Amino acid sequence: MSNIAELANCPELSFIESMTLQETEEQLRELYTKYYREATGNEPEIGEADPLNLLMKAFCAMEYQTMQYADAKGRMEMLKTSTGDALDALAALVGLTRKEANRATATVRFTLSEAQNGATAIPTGTRVKSEDGKYFNTVEYGEIAAGETYTDVVVQAEEAGADSNGILTGGIKILVDPIAYVASASNTTPSTGGLDAEDDDSLTRRIYLAPSVYSCAGPRDAYEYYAREWRGDVADVRIVSPLPDEVNIYFVIEDENGLRVPNSTELTAMAAYLDDETIRPLCDKVTALAPGEVGYAITVKYWIAESDQRSVSEIQSRIAAAVADFQTWQRKLGRDINPTELIARLREAGAKRVTLTAPVDTVIEATELPKCSGATVTYGGLEDD
Repeated sequence: MSNIAELANCPELSFIESMTLQETEEQLRELYTKYYREATGNEPEIGEADPLNLLMKAFCAMEYQTMQYADAKGRMEMLKTSTGDALDALAALVGLTRKEANRATATVRFTLSEAQNGATAIPTGTRVKSEDGKYFNTVEYGEIAAGETYTDVVVQAEEAGADSNGILTGGIKILVDPIAYVASASNTTPSTGGLDAEDDDSLTRRIYLAPSVYSCAGPRDAYEYYAREWRGDVADVRIVSPLPDEVNIYFVIEDENGLRVPNSTELTAMAAYLDDETIRPLCDKVTALAPGEVGYAITVKYWIAESDQRSVSEIQSRIAAAVADFQTWQRKLGRDINPTELIARLREAGAKRVTLTAPVDTVIEATELPKCSGATVTYGGLEDD
């Protein structure tokens, strides 16, 4: 079932009104009794082991199974509750397909032991790998010119998905396929761009926004649709028009570490994508921008009730998880910094009393992204209930 905010108020339909197997059997028996009475003038007598009773039970089980199947199929036709292949079929109705997984890329520098008199070829498909065993292949032919000692070549992960992202500079340094005179290989840029296959929530949101593109006036939803269409890891978008015919697109990227602001390369690529004449209305000037990050810190002290002293370790673990979950919840475009939410989460995790020094209530603009600079969480001990 979809978790997107746009469908939060959409009712979740049931096509069998939550009917149970027992209710199905009761209805059948009531109908049988009614028809038997009308036909004979008598009340039916059916024993527990009567073949008719067993037949009724078997029929009701099959009927209920059919009802459940029909209910499931009906729910798959509704955008809010559709998943998997059924959601793919709904996407096809508006001309969309689920985004496939992408492979991460990086730039690797191949270095010779010494300069050579002739060119040294780096064949397409040359394999390198990281220390944790993630393989990358060169996607183009490279060549170290005569008299030079190195060349840079783009490599691509063998396996698609986000797992190959975030390998830092120098982390891809094992040359799997030896090349004469090449002494070392090492990535000069971190690995980026790997994406898992699009999940149901992301596809649901794009289906929801798809009708907006039929307008020729450049509506807000259409720009959001295209911003999300650019790449599957666009997690949130804000559209701002400071002046007529000017459109600023603020967006954030989700990677293995959570939400982050886009880098300069991603901003340029997004702007170029949105500048296509099939997307941008003729008079609009579209600019892709990174949200401004607003920092906040967490400083909190908590106490646990004496009656929970046997669960102190468990509660402390829940407190730590609650603080981490709050940071994830808080890191959303335009979400005001809300200390009350943190206190509520800590109380729910088992804290008897909470003293919060930071953060404080802070209004966040729609184009700003909260960022926690650090958390100091202190256990104050046990207190009387």
